[in-house]
Amino acid sequence: MSVRIGVDVGGTFTDIVCFDEQEGHFRLLKVPSTPDRPSAAVIEGTRRVLNQFENAAESVGFFIHGTTVATNTILERKGAEVALLVTAGFRDVPTIMRQDRPRLYDYFQQRPQPLIPRERRFEVPERMLYTGQVSRPLQEKPTRELLCRLRELEIRDIAVCLLHSYVNPSHERTLREWISQEIPEARVSLSSDILPEFKEFERLSTTAVNAYVLPSVGSYLQRLEEGLDSLQIPSGLHIMQSNGGIMTSETAQSHCVHMVLSGPAAGALSGLVLGRKAGLDHIISIDVGGTSADVAVARDGNLHFAEESEIAGQVLKIPAIEINTVGAGGGSIAWVDSGGALQVGPQSAGAHPGPACYRRGGSRPTVTDANVVLGRLNASHLLGGEMAIDAELSAKAIAENVAAPLGLELVEAAEGIIRVINAVMAKAIRRLSVEKGYDPREFTLVSFGGGGPLHAAELAADLQIPRVLVPPVPGVSSALGLITADFRHDYVRTVLWKQQASLDRFKSLLEDMRSAALAQMEKEGVGSGLVAFVTASDLRYEGQGFSLPVTFDLEEMPAWTDLDPLIQRFHQRHQETYGYHDRQAATEVVNLRLAAIGRLAPATLTRLPQKQPDPGPALEATRKIYVEGRFTEANVYRRSGLGWGSLVRGPAIVEQLDSTTLILPGQRAETDEFGNLTITWENPQ
Repeated sequence: MSVRIGVDVGGTFTDIVCFDEQEGHFRLLKVPSTPDRPSAAVIEGTRRVLNQFENAAESVGFFIHGTTVATNTILERKGAEVALLVTAGFRDVPTIMRQDRPRLYDYFQQRPQPLIPRERRFEVPERMLYTGQVSRPLQEKPTRELLCRLRELEIRDIAVCLLHSYVNPSHERTLREWISQEIPEARVSLSSDILPEFKEFERLSTTAVNAYVLPSVGSYLQRLEEGLDSLQIPSGLHIMQSNGGIMTSETAQSHCVHMVLSGPAAGALSGLVLGRKAGLDHIISIDVGGTSADVAVARDGNLHFAEESEIAGQVLKIPAIEINTVGAGGGSIAWVDSGGALQVGPQSAGAHPGPACYRRGGSRPTVTDANVVLGRLNASHLLGGEMAIDAELSAKAIAENVAAPLGLELVEAAEGIIRVINAVMAKAIRRLSVEKGYDPREFTLVSFGGGGPLHAAELAADLQIPRVLVPPVPGVSSALGLITADFRHDYVRTVLWKQQASLDRFKSLLEDMRSAALAQMEKEGVGSGLVAFVTASDLRYEGQGFSLPVTFDLEEMPAWTDLDPLIQRFHQRHQETYGYHDRQAATEVVNLRLAAIGRLAPATLTRLPQKQPDPGPALEATRKIYVEGRFTEANVYRRSGLGWGSLVRGPAIVEQLDSTTLILPGQRAETDEFGNLTITWENPQ
């Protein structure tokens, strides 16, 4: 392996990072996204990066991609016409959902519509008990007749979720065999393969999503593989998962539900890696692109994971990095609502037509246009001169659509747009920090994406975050996160054991999962010596509806004589989480979990060769920028000219190929040995 390439597709730009392992150098490229055919931008950007930096295609030993194809398929409701096969009597589980009410007192609340309508849900005569015993055998004749009906209806995508198949999958597997005989071309998603875990609705919803997005994801990945073949790149295609790990394209095409949060996960991972490299353990990362802003939190050097996510009302019970995504990006459109209030987003101008200043036919004002009017963005060009900017078009769009309706001056309207979008981003940060019990003043804000550094200083001021870290290549940091990821697969088994559970049975199931993980890693080219395991078990007090994960180490298990060490940790975890515990209450082991992590050689960041405290060589110009309610003269620096130890005092602008950084009056920015720009206050409170 000599060269690694990571590609992240955003709503406006597609980012490519090329890492040469021999030289230890990162190279980057941004190309406009092609929303109608995302794979085209990926292939074109890869071709350009190879040509521009004179890398031979055969030198590419690793190619990884973060994509939002699965996410967009759900959001836009453009998935397959799926048939759902369920146990007789359970046809309406997708509609009944759960007993919770997200908005308790909202009498007009509308439940999200299931991806699979009732007319395409079919009941199968069979019944499995929660113990795994067969109560009613799977009836072959009526089931085959049902499959013949599906063939006549030309349904080729089928989700199967039979009752309690997580403990005994035999009926589902038999049903898959019959489907392959009756409908050979059918694509089948079994719940026992996708999510062998209890809770019927969650398992059904996750399986349905997998079947729904499978055709679009499959065709997309196939086009990508064909494109890579045309470039004669020998590396197989790898995909970022929602859990921050890597999987092969082959795995992704059958378990595509694991890539629903593929793109945002890469950004969260990048923030963690950059923070660790700078010696920071408490991180709030915000990735601001053209369409959205993604927020993630890492405490004590570890990202927060959620066992359940929700996309457009569809529940996904898969391990995923906890990310809060809001419609706030450079392309977010400003508009005045019927009550005369200024709103920004979630609608975005995207890549086409884009902000008004891009000269691509856009006429509606965006956040990018507001930053141009306020002087914070270069009023003539971006991307090092590759993209021309028309400041007059920005001013016209804001004047006609915001300033005139609200009776404001042009700069007041532009500042209002920035204040509104900053408030949206700040709320997203509070949701994963303050609402989780964390004080933002104890964290560092790692800001990246094309728009992140432009808003980070003001966000930090609003939230009293003492430090902002802007990485060397913020505009493509999500793609950087891709090439620093490891292979990862998560396994779960539902057991529902009482306190007297057998330690031997516990060890046996863990060994089964460990063997399955090693086999999967070997299939993906990762040797057993490079695989590490993270193990946990979900426990609860008997009668509780929710469980708590308790981690443990496989190496400590030989010293156990029973499961008491695990149960004592559960009591402690319950005390830490809820403020109480009950050692006299009966406990229940709900799930066993194992995460297999296949380590890749790290893509190390190179240190700058020597200190260069004087920022003078990087000073290119001065221009007036609008901050704190007035225009003020600010120095404009070239990021590539700032060396190790260079100190820049605000107000200032730092420009580079992929992003622009704003430094407010009273702030200072210093470049560290890895090229990170750290923004702090001259006189911290």
